[in-house]
Amino acid sequence: MYTNDTLGGLLNATFGNATEMIISAFAMIQARRGDEVTRRTYLRVVQLSLLGSVVSNLLLVMGTAFIAGGVRHKAQTFSQAGINVNAGMLILATFAIVMPSMLDATHTEGKDNVSELALSRFESIFMFLCYCLYLLFQLKTHRHLFEESSTPQTPNAAAGIGALAGATGGSLASANGTRGPSLNGSLTPPLGPAGADGLTDAELGVPRPGNSSVDGRGELLSGAGRYSGRGLAVEMTDKVRERTSSGRSAGKGADRDAVERLPLVLAAEGVEGMSNPDDAHPGSVGGSDDEDELVLSKSGCFMWLTGVTIIIAFLSEFVTDAIRGASSSLGVPMPFLTTILLPIVGNAAEHASAVVFAYKNRVEIALGVAVGSSTQVSMMVVPFCVLLAWTLGLPLDLDFSAFESTVLFGSVLLAVLVLQDGQANYLKGVLLLLTYFFIGAGFWCHKDRMLTGDS
Repeated sequence: MYTNDTLGGLLNATFGNATEMIISAFAMIQARRGDEVTRRTYLRVVQLSLLGSVVSNLLLVMGTAFIAGGVRHKAQTFSQAGINVNAGMLILATFAIVMPSMLDATHTEGKDNVSELALSRFESIFMFLCYCLYLLFQLKTHRHLFEESSTPQTPNAAAGIGALAGATGGSLASANGTRGPSLNGSLTPPLGPAGADGLTDAELGVPRPGNSSVDGRGELLSGAGRYSGRGLAVEMTDKVRERTSSGRSAGKGADRDAVERLPLVLAAEGVEGMSNPDDAHPGSVGGSDDEDELVLSKSGCFMWLTGVTIIIAFLSEFVTDAIRGASSSLGVPMPFLTTILLPIVGNAAEHASAVVFAYKNRVEIALGVAVGSSTQVSMMVVPFCVLLAWTLGLPLDLDFSAFESTVLFGSVLLAVLVLQDGQANYLKGVLLLLTYFFIGAGFWCHKDRMLTGDS
Protein backbone atom coordinates (compact mmCIF):
# COMPACT_ATOMS: atom_id res chain seq x y z
CA MET A 1 0.00 0.00 0.00
CA TYR A 2 1.40 3.40 -1.00
CA THR A 3 0.95 6.54 1.10
CA ASN A 4 2.72 9.87 1.21
CA ASP A 5 5.46 10.41 3.77
CA THR A 6 3.23 12.35 6.16
CA LEU A 7 0.50 9.72 6.30
CA GLY A 8 3.06 6.92 6.27
CA GLY A 9 4.86 8.31 9.29
CA LEU A 10 1.57 8.87 11.09
CA LEU A 11 0.41 5.29 10.43
CA ASN A 12 3.75 3.89 11.60
CA ALA A 13 3.54 5.93 14.79
CA THR A 14 -0.13 5.13 15.42
CA PHE A 15 0.09 1.37 15.04
CA GLY A 16 3.39 1.36 16.90
CA ASN A 17 1.81 3.21 19.81
CA ALA A 18 -1.10 0.79 19.85
CA THR A 19 1.15 -1.46 21.92
CA GLU A 20 1.53 1.16 24.64
CA MET A 21 -2.20 1.83 24.69
CA ILE A 22 -3.08 -1.86 24.95
CA ILE A 23 -0.50 -2.61 27.65
CA SER A 24 -1.61 0.46 29.62
CA ALA A 25 -5.26 -0.56 29.34
CA PHE A 26 -4.53 -4.07 30.61
CA ALA A 27 -2.41 -2.67 33.44
CA MET A 28 -5.32 -0.49 34.53
CA ILE A 29 -7.65 -3.48 34.38
CA GLN A 30 -5.25 -5.37 36.64
CA ALA A 31 -5.11 -2.36 38.96
CA ARG A 32 -8.89 -2.31 39.24
CA ARG A 33 -8.99 -5.98 40.20
CA GLY A 34 -6.26 -5.82 42.85
CA ASP A 35 -5.89 -4.37 46.31
CA GLU A 36 -4.57 -0.90 47.17
CA VAL A 37 -0.89 -1.83 46.81
CA THR A 38 -1.49 -3.58 43.49
CA ARG A 39 -3.50 -0.63 42.23
CA ARG A 40 -0.76 1.86 43.05
CA THR A 41 1.89 -0.38 41.50
CA TYR A 42 0.11 -0.83 38.18
CA LEU A 43 -0.86 2.83 37.90
CA ARG A 44 2.77 3.71 38.47
CA VAL A 45 3.78 1.23 35.75
CA VAL A 46 1.43 3.02 33.34
CA GLN A 47 2.90 6.40 34.24
CA LEU A 48 6.52 5.38 33.82
CA SER A 49 5.97 3.32 30.66
CA LEU A 50 4.34 6.32 28.95
CA LEU A 51 7.15 8.60 30.10
CA GLY A 52 9.68 6.08 28.84
CA SER A 53 7.90 5.85 25.49
CA VAL A 54 8.23 9.59 24.88
CA VAL A 55 11.88 9.64 25.93
CA SER A 56 12.69 6.49 23.95
CA ASN A 57 11.25 7.86 20.72
CA LEU A 58 12.94 11.24 21.07
CA LEU A 59 16.38 9.97 22.06
CA LEU A 60 16.85 6.29 21.22
CA VAL A 61 14.80 5.99 18.02
CA MET A 62 15.77 9.37 16.57
CA GLY A 63 19.38 8.96 17.67
CA THR A 64 19.86 5.58 16.01
CA ALA A 65 18.05 6.84 12.90
CA PHE A 66 20.45 9.79 12.66
CA ILE A 67 23.43 7.46 13.05
CA ALA A 68 22.09 5.02 10.44
CA GLY A 69 21.52 7.85 7.99
CA GLY A 70 24.85 9.46 8.82
CA VAL A 71 26.76 6.26 8.08
CA ARG A 72 25.58 6.37 4.45
CA HIS A 73 25.12 10.11 3.92
CA LYS A 74 27.33 12.91 5.17
CA ALA A 75 24.29 14.97 6.14
CA GLN A 76 20.56 14.83 5.51
CA THR A 77 18.20 17.76 5.26
CA PHE A 78 14.53 17.96 6.17
CA SER A 79 11.76 20.53 6.21
CA GLN A 80 11.76 22.61 9.37
CA ALA A 81 8.18 23.83 9.02
CA GLY A 82 6.52 20.56 10.01
CA ILE A 83 9.18 19.75 12.61
CA ASN A 84 8.63 23.12 14.30
CA VAL A 85 4.94 22.31 14.67
CA ASN A 86 5.82 18.99 16.33
CA ALA A 87 8.33 20.78 18.55
CA GLY A 88 5.64 23.18 19.70
CA MET A 89 3.31 20.30 20.50
CA LEU A 90 6.03 18.56 22.51
CA ILE A 91 6.76 21.70 24.50
CA LEU A 92 3.05 22.12 25.22
CA ALA A 93 2.80 18.50 26.37
CA THR A 94 5.87 18.88 28.57
CA PHE A 95 4.42 21.97 30.21
CA ALA A 96 1.09 20.21 30.81
CA ILE A 97 2.75 17.12 32.30
CA VAL A 98 5.08 19.12 34.54
CA MET A 99 2.28 21.33 35.92
CA PRO A 100 0.77 18.72 38.30
CA SER A 101 4.26 17.90 39.57
CA MET A 102 4.92 21.56 40.34
CA LEU A 103 1.52 21.81 42.00
CA ASP A 104 2.35 18.82 44.18
CA ALA A 105 5.70 20.36 45.13
CA THR A 106 4.18 23.69 46.16
CA HIS A 107 0.74 22.99 47.62
CA THR A 108 0.10 23.15 51.37
CA GLU A 109 -2.84 20.75 51.60
CA GLY A 110 -2.68 17.11 52.62
CA LYS A 111 -1.05 14.43 50.47
CA ASP A 112 -4.31 13.16 48.97
CA ASN A 113 -3.40 14.38 45.45
CA VAL A 114 -6.91 15.72 44.85
CA SER A 115 -5.68 18.92 43.20
CA GLU A 116 -3.15 17.09 41.01
CA LEU A 117 -5.76 14.60 39.87
CA ALA A 118 -8.29 17.30 38.98
CA LEU A 119 -5.67 19.31 37.08
CA SER A 120 -4.47 16.20 35.23
CA ARG A 121 -7.98 15.33 34.05
CA PHE A 122 -8.68 18.91 33.00
CA GLU A 123 -5.45 19.06 31.00
CA SER A 124 -6.02 15.65 29.44
CA ILE A 125 -9.34 16.69 27.92
CA PHE A 126 -7.84 19.69 26.16
CA MET A 127 -4.63 17.88 25.21
CA PHE A 128 -6.68 15.23 23.44
CA LEU A 129 -8.75 17.87 21.64
CA CYS A 130 -5.57 19.73 20.71
CA TYR A 131 -4.14 16.59 19.14
CA CYS A 132 -7.29 16.14 17.06
CA LEU A 133 -6.87 19.73 15.88
CA TYR A 134 -3.24 18.96 15.10
CA LEU A 135 -4.30 16.04 12.89
CA LEU A 136 -6.64 18.35 10.98
CA PHE A 137 -3.79 20.83 10.59
CA GLN A 138 -1.33 18.14 9.46
CA LEU A 139 -3.51 16.12 7.12
CA LYS A 140 -5.91 18.71 5.74
CA THR A 141 -5.45 22.44 6.09
CA HIS A 142 -1.63 22.72 6.17
CA ARG A 143 -0.48 19.39 4.77
CA HIS A 144 2.07 21.13 2.53
CA LEU A 145 4.16 21.95 5.61
CA PHE A 146 4.70 18.27 6.31
CA GLU A 147 5.19 16.96 2.78
CA GLU A 148 8.64 15.95 1.60
CA SER A 149 10.00 17.29 -1.65
CA SER A 150 10.08 14.80 -4.51
CA THR A 151 13.89 14.69 -4.57
CA PRO A 152 15.62 14.73 -1.19
CA GLN A 153 18.50 17.19 -1.34
CA THR A 154 21.56 16.87 0.83
CA PRO A 155 23.89 19.75 1.72
CA ASN A 156 26.32 18.37 -0.88
CA ALA A 157 23.79 19.14 -3.60
CA ALA A 158 23.28 22.64 -2.27
CA ALA A 159 27.05 23.14 -2.25
CA GLY A 160 27.22 22.06 -5.88
CA ILE A 161 24.53 24.54 -6.83
CA GLY A 162 26.28 27.31 -4.93
CA ALA A 163 29.61 26.54 -6.60
CA LEU A 164 28.16 26.66 -10.10
CA ALA A 165 26.08 29.74 -9.36
CA GLY A 166 29.16 31.50 -8.04
CA ALA A 167 31.17 30.52 -11.11
CA THR A 168 28.48 31.82 -13.47
CA GLY A 169 27.91 35.14 -11.77
CA GLY A 170 25.10 33.97 -9.51
CA SER A 171 22.35 33.37 -12.06
CA LEU A 172 20.23 30.28 -11.66
CA ALA A 173 18.47 28.34 -14.35
CA SER A 174 16.76 25.00 -14.50
CA ALA A 175 17.57 22.20 -16.87
CA ASN A 176 14.44 22.72 -18.90
CA GLY A 177 15.52 26.18 -19.93
CA THR A 178 13.56 28.33 -17.50
CA ARG A 179 15.40 30.95 -15.58
CA GLY A 180 15.16 31.14 -11.83
CA PRO A 181 16.02 33.90 -9.39
CA SER A 182 19.61 35.03 -9.23
CA LEU A 183 21.57 35.31 -6.01
CA ASN A 184 20.69 38.96 -5.69
CA GLY A 185 17.00 38.16 -5.93
CA SER A 186 16.38 39.48 -9.43
CA LEU A 187 14.79 37.48 -12.20
CA THR A 188 16.73 36.87 -15.38
CA PRO A 189 15.11 36.30 -18.76
CA PRO A 190 14.52 32.82 -20.17
CA LEU A 191 17.25 31.04 -22.03
CA GLY A 192 17.27 31.66 -25.73
CA PRO A 193 19.49 31.18 -28.71
CA ALA A 194 22.80 32.97 -28.62
CA GLY A 195 23.22 36.17 -30.56
CA ALA A 196 25.97 37.01 -32.93
CA ASP A 197 28.08 38.35 -30.14
CA GLY A 198 27.50 35.54 -27.67
CA LEU A 199 28.33 31.92 -27.16
CA THR A 200 26.05 29.15 -28.29
CA ASP A 201 25.12 26.24 -26.08
CA ALA A 202 26.94 23.89 -28.45
CA GLU A 203 30.11 25.95 -28.07
CA LEU A 204 29.79 25.79 -24.31
CA GLY A 205 29.30 22.04 -24.41
CA VAL A 206 25.92 22.39 -22.70
CA PRO A 207 23.56 19.48 -23.43
CA ARG A 208 20.05 20.34 -24.51
CA PRO A 209 17.20 19.00 -22.38
CA GLY A 210 15.93 16.70 -25.12
CA ASN A 211 19.34 15.16 -25.72
CA SER A 212 20.49 14.59 -22.18
CA SER A 213 19.78 12.09 -19.49
CA VAL A 214 21.00 11.07 -16.08
CA ASP A 215 22.66 7.71 -15.73
CA GLY A 216 22.55 5.38 -12.75
CA ARG A 217 25.46 7.14 -11.06
CA GLY A 218 23.78 10.54 -11.22
CA GLU A 219 25.98 11.80 -14.10
CA LEU A 220 24.71 13.78 -17.05
CA LEU A 221 24.98 12.06 -20.44
CA SER A 222 24.92 13.98 -23.71
CA GLY A 223 26.55 14.21 -27.10
CA ALA A 224 29.27 16.30 -25.50
CA GLY A 225 30.25 13.42 -23.24
CA ARG A 226 29.80 12.42 -19.62
CA TYR A 227 29.88 15.11 -16.99
CA SER A 228 29.65 15.16 -13.27
CA GLY A 229 28.18 18.31 -11.74
CA ARG A 230 31.58 19.70 -10.74
CA GLY A 231 33.26 18.85 -14.07
CA LEU A 232 30.48 20.40 -16.10
CA ALA A 233 30.57 23.61 -14.08
CA VAL A 234 34.35 23.96 -14.46
CA GLU A 235 34.36 23.19 -18.19
CA MET A 236 31.55 25.62 -19.01
CA THR A 237 33.15 28.38 -16.96
CA ASP A 238 36.55 27.86 -18.60
CA LYS A 239 35.00 28.07 -22.05
CA VAL A 240 33.28 31.34 -21.21
CA ARG A 241 36.46 32.89 -19.87
CA GLU A 242 38.49 31.69 -22.86
CA ARG A 243 36.06 33.02 -25.42
CA THR A 244 35.43 36.34 -23.73
CA SER A 245 39.14 36.99 -23.10
CA SER A 246 39.97 36.33 -26.78
CA GLY A 247 37.68 39.14 -27.84
CA ARG A 248 34.96 37.17 -29.62
CA SER A 249 32.26 38.55 -27.37
CA ALA A 250 31.73 42.13 -28.45
CA GLY A 251 29.64 44.72 -26.71
CA LYS A 252 29.30 45.98 -23.17
CA GLY A 253 27.04 43.20 -21.90
CA ALA A 254 28.30 40.34 -24.02
CA ASP A 255 30.31 38.71 -21.24
CA ARG A 256 27.41 38.86 -18.82
CA ASP A 257 24.93 37.61 -21.42
CA ALA A 258 27.15 34.68 -22.30
CA VAL A 259 27.52 33.71 -18.68
CA GLU A 260 23.82 34.09 -17.90
CA ARG A 261 22.90 31.62 -20.62
CA LEU A 262 24.66 28.79 -18.79
CA PRO A 263 21.91 26.41 -17.69
CA LEU A 264 22.19 25.26 -14.11
CA VAL A 265 21.99 21.55 -14.77
CA LEU A 266 22.66 20.87 -11.12
CA ALA A 267 19.15 22.12 -10.36
CA ALA A 268 17.70 19.32 -12.46
CA GLU A 269 16.33 16.11 -11.05
CA GLY A 270 19.76 14.55 -10.86
CA VAL A 271 21.31 17.36 -8.84
CA GLU A 272 22.20 15.32 -5.79
CA GLY A 273 23.89 12.55 -7.65
CA MET A 274 25.87 14.98 -9.85
CA SER A 275 27.07 17.14 -6.99
CA ASN A 276 28.13 14.13 -4.98
CA PRO A 277 28.21 10.95 -7.06
CA ASP A 278 29.33 8.92 -4.07
CA ASP A 279 26.01 9.58 -2.37
CA ALA A 280 23.97 8.59 -5.39
CA HIS A 281 22.31 5.23 -5.17
CA PRO A 282 22.82 2.82 -8.04
CA GLY A 283 20.00 2.89 -10.51
CA SER A 284 18.40 5.98 -9.05
CA VAL A 285 18.18 9.65 -9.81
CA GLY A 286 19.04 12.32 -7.30
CA GLY A 287 20.20 9.91 -4.64
CA SER A 288 16.75 8.50 -3.94
CA ASP A 289 16.25 4.77 -3.70
CA ASP A 290 14.23 2.68 -6.09
CA GLU A 291 10.49 2.75 -5.64
CA ASP A 292 9.36 0.28 -3.01
CA GLU A 293 7.64 -2.72 -4.47
CA LEU A 294 3.95 -3.02 -3.73
CA VAL A 295 3.63 -6.09 -1.51
CA LEU A 296 0.17 -5.87 0.07
CA SER A 297 -3.09 -4.25 -0.92
CA LYS A 298 -4.84 -1.78 1.36
CA SER A 299 -7.27 -4.41 2.64
CA GLY A 300 -4.41 -6.86 3.18
CA CYS A 301 -2.47 -4.28 5.19
CA PHE A 302 -5.36 -3.56 7.52
CA MET A 303 -6.11 -7.27 7.94
CA TRP A 304 -2.52 -7.89 9.00
CA LEU A 305 -2.53 -4.88 11.33
CA THR A 306 -5.79 -5.99 12.92
CA GLY A 307 -4.49 -9.51 13.42
CA VAL A 308 -1.24 -8.34 14.96
CA THR A 309 -3.15 -5.96 17.26
CA ILE A 310 -5.31 -8.82 18.50
CA ILE A 311 -2.21 -10.90 19.20
CA ILE A 312 -0.64 -7.98 21.09
CA ALA A 313 -3.81 -7.58 23.14
CA PHE A 314 -3.70 -11.28 24.02
CA LEU A 315 -0.03 -11.13 25.05
CA SER A 316 -0.30 -7.81 26.92
CA GLU A 317 -2.11 -9.42 29.83
CA PHE A 318 0.80 -11.83 30.31
CA VAL A 319 3.27 -8.94 30.06
CA THR A 320 1.55 -6.91 32.76
CA ASP A 321 1.22 -9.96 35.02
CA ALA A 322 4.91 -10.80 34.66
CA ILE A 323 6.39 -7.34 35.28
CA ARG A 324 6.95 -7.65 39.01
CA GLY A 325 8.11 -11.25 38.81
CA ALA A 326 10.54 -10.42 36.01
CA SER A 327 12.02 -7.60 38.05
CA SER A 328 12.68 -9.92 40.98
CA SER A 329 13.99 -12.88 38.99
CA LEU A 330 16.24 -10.84 36.68
CA GLY A 331 17.46 -8.49 39.38
CA VAL A 332 16.39 -5.46 37.33
CA PRO A 333 15.02 -2.46 39.25
CA MET A 334 11.34 -1.82 38.57
CA PRO A 335 11.85 1.83 37.51
CA PHE A 336 14.42 0.72 34.91
CA LEU A 337 12.24 -2.14 33.69
CA THR A 338 9.11 -0.03 33.25
CA THR A 339 10.72 3.17 31.93
CA ILE A 340 13.53 1.77 29.76
CA LEU A 341 13.01 -1.90 28.83
CA LEU A 342 9.23 -1.96 28.44
CA PRO A 343 9.10 1.04 26.04
CA ILE A 344 11.97 -0.41 23.98
CA VAL A 345 9.95 -3.58 23.44
CA GLY A 346 6.83 -1.59 22.67
CA ASN A 347 8.64 0.72 20.23
CA ALA A 348 10.54 -2.04 18.43
CA ALA A 349 8.51 -1.70 15.22
CA GLU A 350 8.85 2.09 15.12
CA HIS A 351 12.55 1.83 15.93
CA ALA A 352 13.22 -0.55 13.05
CA SER A 353 11.19 1.42 10.51
CA ALA A 354 12.80 4.75 11.45
CA VAL A 355 16.31 3.31 11.07
CA VAL A 356 15.48 1.76 7.68
CA PHE A 357 13.94 4.98 6.35
CA ALA A 358 16.86 7.09 7.54
CA TYR A 359 19.34 4.70 5.94
CA LYS A 360 17.43 5.04 2.65
CA ASN A 361 17.72 8.85 2.90
CA ARG A 362 14.03 9.23 3.74
CA VAL A 363 14.76 11.28 6.82
CA GLU A 364 11.39 13.07 6.64
CA ILE A 365 9.43 9.90 7.22
CA ALA A 366 11.97 8.69 9.80
CA LEU A 367 11.35 11.87 11.78
CA GLY A 368 7.63 11.42 11.25
CA VAL A 369 7.95 8.07 13.01
CA ALA A 370 10.25 9.20 15.84
CA VAL A 371 9.12 12.75 16.59
CA GLY A 372 5.56 12.11 15.45
CA SER A 373 5.31 9.13 17.77
CA SER A 374 6.55 11.18 20.74
CA THR A 375 4.00 13.86 19.92
CA GLN A 376 1.26 11.27 19.66
CA VAL A 377 2.14 9.59 22.96
CA SER A 378 2.38 12.85 24.89
CA MET A 379 -0.68 14.52 23.35
CA MET A 380 -2.97 11.54 22.70
CA VAL A 381 -1.94 8.35 24.51
CA VAL A 382 -1.20 10.00 27.86
CA PRO A 383 -4.51 11.92 27.97
CA PHE A 384 -6.34 8.80 26.73
CA CYS A 385 -4.95 6.76 29.64
CA VAL A 386 -5.84 9.43 32.18
CA LEU A 387 -9.40 9.66 30.85
CA LEU A 388 -9.74 5.87 30.62
CA ALA A 389 -8.61 5.52 34.23
CA TRP A 390 -11.16 8.18 35.16
CA THR A 391 -13.95 6.10 33.60
CA LEU A 392 -12.67 3.03 35.47
CA GLY A 393 -12.62 4.93 38.77
CA LEU A 394 -8.82 4.90 39.04
CA PRO A 395 -6.80 7.93 40.23
CA LEU A 396 -4.24 8.09 37.40
CA ASP A 397 -2.69 11.56 37.25
CA LEU A 398 0.32 13.30 35.70
CA ASP A 399 2.12 13.84 38.99
CA PHE A 400 5.69 12.71 38.25
CA SER A 401 8.63 13.09 40.59
CA ALA A 402 11.14 15.91 40.17
CA PHE A 403 13.66 13.48 38.66
CA GLU A 404 11.17 12.20 36.09
CA SER A 405 9.98 15.70 35.17
CA THR A 406 13.59 16.77 34.64
CA VAL A 407 14.18 13.76 32.38
CA LEU A 408 11.17 14.66 30.23
CA PHE A 409 12.07 18.34 30.05
CA GLY A 410 15.71 17.65 29.17
CA SER A 411 14.79 15.10 26.50
CA VAL A 412 12.36 17.43 24.75
CA LEU A 413 14.78 20.35 25.01
CA LEU A 414 17.66 18.41 23.44
CA ALA A 415 15.46 16.99 20.69
CA VAL A 416 14.12 20.43 19.77
CA LEU A 417 17.62 21.91 19.70
CA VAL A 418 19.12 19.28 17.37
CA LEU A 419 16.20 19.69 14.95
CA GLN A 420 16.36 23.47 14.65
CA ASP A 421 18.87 23.70 11.79
CA GLY A 422 17.03 21.27 9.52
CA GLN A 423 19.95 18.83 9.21
CA ALA A 424 20.61 15.35 10.53
CA ASN A 425 24.03 13.75 10.96
CA TYR A 426 25.67 11.00 12.97
CA LEU A 427 27.09 13.35 15.64
CA LYS A 428 23.60 14.50 16.60
CA GLY A 429 22.60 10.85 16.83
CA VAL A 430 25.48 10.16 19.19
CA LEU A 431 24.42 13.07 21.42
CA LEU A 432 20.86 11.75 21.60
CA LEU A 433 22.00 8.21 22.35
CA LEU A 434 24.41 9.29 25.08
CA THR A 435 21.64 11.27 26.75
CA TYR A 436 19.42 8.20 26.64
CA PHE A 437 22.17 6.08 28.19
CA PHE A 438 22.55 8.63 31.00
CA ILE A 439 18.81 8.54 31.62
CA GLY A 440 18.86 4.73 31.65
CA ALA A 441 21.62 4.75 34.24
CA GLY A 442 19.63 7.22 36.30
CA PHE A 443 16.53 5.00 36.32
CA TRP A 444 18.66 2.00 37.27
CA CYS A 445 19.59 3.91 40.44
CA HIS A 446 16.14 5.49 40.88
CA LYS A 447 14.18 4.38 43.95
CA ASP A 448 10.40 4.35 43.77
CA ARG A 449 8.47 3.30 46.86
CA MET A 450 5.19 3.00 44.95
CA LEU A 451 6.70 0.35 42.67
CA THR A 452 8.23 -1.64 45.52
CA GLY A 453 4.99 -1.63 47.48
CA ASP A 454 6.39 0.34 50.40
CA SER A 455 4.16 2.97 51.93
